[in-house]
Parts: sequence; C-alpha cells; structure tokens
Amino acid sequence: MPEHTRNMDAGFWGSLEKRVRTEWLLITSVLVLFTLGLAFFNAQLGLARLDHAFYDKILASTTQAVDSDDIVIVAIDDSSIDALGYWPWRRALHAALLAKLQQARVTGLDFLLSDLNPAYPQDDSVLARAITQHGRVVLPQIIDARHSVIDPLKPLAQAAAARGYINVYPDDDGVIRSLKLFQDLESGTRVRHFIAAMLAVAGDEARLQQLQSQPESVLIPYAGGPGHFSLYPYAQVLNGNVPPSTFKDKYVLVGSWGSGLGDAFSTPLTRQGEPMAGVEILANGLYSALNDNWIHTPPLWLNALLACLPVLLACVTLRRLSPRKSFLVTLATLLLIFACAWLLLRFAQVWIPVTASIIGVALVYPVWSWRSQEAALQHIDRELQALHAERQGLHGLADTNDQAHVGRSLAARVTQLHGAISQLRQAHQKRDETLRFLSHDMRAPQNSILALTQLQQNTHTALPPAEFLQRIDTYAGKTLGLVDGFVQLARAEAAPLSRQRLDLVTLLTECCDEFWISARQRNIHIRFDTHPREAWVMGDHALLARACANLLDNALKYSADHTEVVCQIIQDQDAWLLCIQDQGRGISADQQSALFEPFTRIKEDSPQNPAGTGLGLAFVITVINRHLGTIIVQSQEGMGSTFSMRLPSVP
Repeated sequence: MPEHTRNMDAGFWGSLEKRVRTEWLLITSVLVLFTLGLAFFNAQLGLARLDHAFYDKILASTTQAVDSDDIVIVAIDDSSIDALGYWPWRRALHAALLAKLQQARVTGLDFLLSDLNPAYPQDDSVLARAITQHGRVVLPQIIDARHSVIDPLKPLAQAAAARGYINVYPDDDGVIRSLKLFQDLESGTRVRHFIAAMLAVAGDEARLQQLQSQPESVLIPYAGGPGHFSLYPYAQVLNGNVPPSTFKDKYVLVGSWGSGLGDAFSTPLTRQGEPMAGVEILANGLYSALNDNWIHTPPLWLNALLACLPVLLACVTLRRLSPRKSFLVTLATLLLIFACAWLLLRFAQVWIPVTASIIGVALVYPVWSWRSQEAALQHIDRELQALHAERQGLHGLADTNDQAHVGRSLAARVTQLHGAISQLRQAHQKRDETLRFLSHDMRAPQNSILALTQLQQNTHTALPPAEFLQRIDTYAGKTLGLVDGFVQLARAEAAPLSRQRLDLVTLLTECCDEFWISARQRNIHIRFDTHPREAWVMGDHALLARACANLLDNALKYSADHTEVVCQIIQDQDAWLLCIQDQGRGISADQQSALFEPFTRIKEDSPQNPAGTGLGLAFVITVINRHLGTIIVQSQEGMGSTFSMRLPSVP
C-alpha cells in the first residue's frame, strides 16, 4: 500500500476514533449526572413509588420465617368479641387479663386508654391497680398532627411502667414499610416508640442501646404475611384456657385483630389486599429490635453515588463492544442491578433504591448507539463529500449520472458507502492494471529493443540493417500502440463527457469512410445499410467515434480477405443499436466472458493472430457504460461476430 494511502487511512480512523472517544466521554458524563439527579430527587420526580414496588417484590422473595417464641400476641379477635361482647370492653376485663399475664417479661397494651368511661368509672382504678401489680406494663401514646402527645388517663399513665407512641407512618402508596423509633416534639422533648419502651421495661439495656443508635426511621424486615407470630385469642386467655405459664418471660402484645376494628394496614407482604393488624406490625418491629436485623438504607448522597456505578460500568463495557454484545451487556447489567439488590437485602439487610440505576442503564444502549452511529455516519458523510468533490474535479461537473442522491437516513448513507467502496475497489483494480501495464506490457517491447541493440553491437550476431530496422520499427510501433491505447482508455474512464446531440448515422458513415482504403487493400467490402436516415443520441462525439472505430477496426482485422463487413443502425424501442457484423473466425462463449477485460487478447499466441494491445474493447465498454448504454456480442467460432452498441435515443 502506498505511503500516502496509509496516511489517509490512519487519518480517517484516527479522526473517527477521536470523535467517538469524545462522544463516549460526553455520554458517560451526561448519563452519570442524569442518574445522580434521579437518585437525589427521586421523591420529587415520583420515582419513589417505583422504588417501593421493587422493594416490595425483592423483600417478598427474601423473607424468612420467624424462628423465635419470645413474642406472643393476645388478639382481640372476632371470636373474643363474640364471647365478650362488642368492643370496647370494660377496663375491668383488661385488669383480669393482666392477672393472667403476670409471668410475662413485659406486656404492651396496643389500644388507647385516653378517654373516661362514665358507665363504669371505678374500672379505671381497678385497671390502674392491676397495672401496678403487674409492674411491667407499657401503655400506648399517640402523637397528633400538632406534634403533641396524647397520653393515657393520668391514673393509668402513673401506674404504667413506661409509655411509648404507637404511630405508624405509611408511604405515599399507603403501605407501612418503616418505623420511626424516636421523635422530637415541638416542646423539644424526645419521645420513644412503643417498642423502645418495651425493651426498657424488660431491662434489655444492650438492645435498647442498639435501638438508640439506629437512624430515626428504619425499614421493617417483615417475617411474612399475617399470622407469623404465636397468637392466642383474648377470650381464651381470660377464661384460663391458655395456661399463664405460656407467657413466662415472653414479650406479650395485646391488640386488636378483629376485621371490624380498623387497626389494620397494608404492608409490602400483603397478599391479595389482606391487611396486617397494627399489633402484628409492632410484633415485627419488636422482633427486629430483639435480633437487630433492621433493614438499613444508606444516606441519600451515598445512594446517589451507588446508583451511578452500574451506569458507569455499562458505559465502560459498551465502549469497545459490537451492537449485539452491547445489547446483551445492557441486559446483563440490568439483571446485575436486581441481583445485587437482592443479595444486599437478603444477606446484608441493606436496601439501595434501584430505579435511578435502571433508568440510567436502560438509556445507555440507545443513547450510545445513537451518538456513536451519528458520529460514524457524519464522519463517513464528510469522507463521501470529499470523494465526491475529488470525482467532480476529475470527471467534471457535467458527469453526474452515476451520483446517487444523498439522503439522511441510515439506508441512504450505507448506499453511499457501498458506492464509495466500489469506487475504491475500482481504483485498486485500475492501479493493479497500471502496474501490470508498466511492469510487463510496456517493458516487453523496450526489452526487445535493448536486446536487438546489444545483438547489433556484436559483429557475429548483428542482423542485416533492413531486418534490424524492421524489428525496431515493430517494437517501437507496439510501444506507441500500448501508450496510445492506455491513454485513450484512461481518458474514456476519467475525462469529462462533452455531451451533445449527435447523429449515429453520420458518425458511422464517417467511420466507414476512414477505413475504406484499408478494407479495399484486402478486398473486404464494407456495406452500410443507411436505413434509418437519422439516429439521434446524446453523447461525446470523439469518444463514440473512437469506440465505433475500434469495433470496425477489429472487424477488419479478424476478417479474411474477400469477405464483407456489414454496418447497421436499428431502432430498439427507446434506443438505437449500432451493429457491426463480420465474417471472421468468431468467438467462443468462454472467450466472450473475458472479452472486454483490459490487456486481454483472444488466442494471443497464435502466429496468425493480428497485432494489438488488448485495450480496444476495454475502451469500447468504458465509453458505452459512461453513456448509460450496453454492448451486445453475438458470435460463434467459424461463424463471424456481431457487436451491437445500444444507446438511449433522444428526439
């Protein structure tokens, strides 16, 4: 490959690589910043709902059954309501229940006791004494909308071992996923959750300290749907059907379980709309506090940075991959996001929101494909324009018949690229032909001339002067013929066409007159059928005349003496056929396939073969192609040949 060609290729690919690298850096930066923004503002953009949906599905697939009997629920269920009457019950019943739960490590009453009961005013005193006698009872508080605490009745609050708020705060979709373990009131007082109060009463200082070190809001690792904790109906415990020893050293929660009591909420593990009772949500939270297995979420800034990692990974891997592999890598990265989220939640109890990462990675492939393809196509466009300008400089502005319309679609650009590749192949082929012409065809007669001169210098090998001059003349004539044929072929290929309206009848008449003398010397009759009288076409007069002359010259060369060459012009629909028929030796079908190749001569080694360069028919086919015509060969060995040039007619 020539040095300048290598430099052009290096410049082409170097420039394209630089452009693609710039596009990659820009895309990577934009998508990383975009993902960072999505992660930072996911709540404002409404992406939190998608994160919640992904979280619920992943949590449901990672739940593990509760493996602990430390927590017991005494349920105010439908069967208890049937046995004891409509809710609310007399507080004397609660006092009786506390007597049954005396062996419990701590008992939490998950129902409000903030209102007086005028029908049974003495029951409050009874319940207060029972709470005091038990000594390990936790009563609930409520934090209202003004961030004020609603306490139980004063006698009950004073009798309780501790108090804690039981508020739960659903997410935007109404699902309870987390608990706030501590809150600061408007007064500046810090209050604790019901779960923290139970741990304090139970004397579990180690777990209480762990709870105090948790963030203000933590995700609950639900053990499953409703019914995953040991549960006993309120009425059965009150009636003594459940032995008091059942509750020894247990964390006992007493709360509503009935379908009509309203204390039920949606959770991530809710099945077919089945809500979970508030007391069981507390049980899940208490279980997490006892086992310190809360689900943690990293800070917002860390979540944002982690969300960018898959996007960066996808961008890096797509940089050097094919479109098919890039698509597969994108799918694999999306699956990797879910796999990492599942593993972190299952084994590390860490939840990292995935929506921002998914959106970022999903955009990497189409955006990268768009920009890389656009960069490549724009670069190809510039190269095609440069090639087109170069061809215009060579062929002239008038030679535009072989230029396709440049579209902006991918298909149009690919078509242009194919055209450019074809031109490059043709140029490569022409270069090889030129090298062969210079290295073989041109050198052969020159070497013969040099050999003759060397022979002539030796008196023993010198030829007679007449023979010597005749041979020199032959080889020099062959050299001039090769040069002339090669120049004419190059002109036919590259020179601008001077298109004008011309008459084929006149052109063929002039050609026949030119060869009349040489034909007469061999007694060959040139018969020209002058019907029709006019045959108008658009073309270059000089090139078409030379092509016609080449065909007529071949017809005379390959015809025997005392034969006839017939010239005709025939109308063929919207075209004219210029036909030249001889009675020569003919051409076989195999030989016809290579007839128009440059430097190709049929039976070149035959002693009776006429002299020639093998460029005449190559010139003819080139001229005909540039005039948007075709050439037809009809021939059989021993039966002569007919060459027909078909050119589009004009009015």
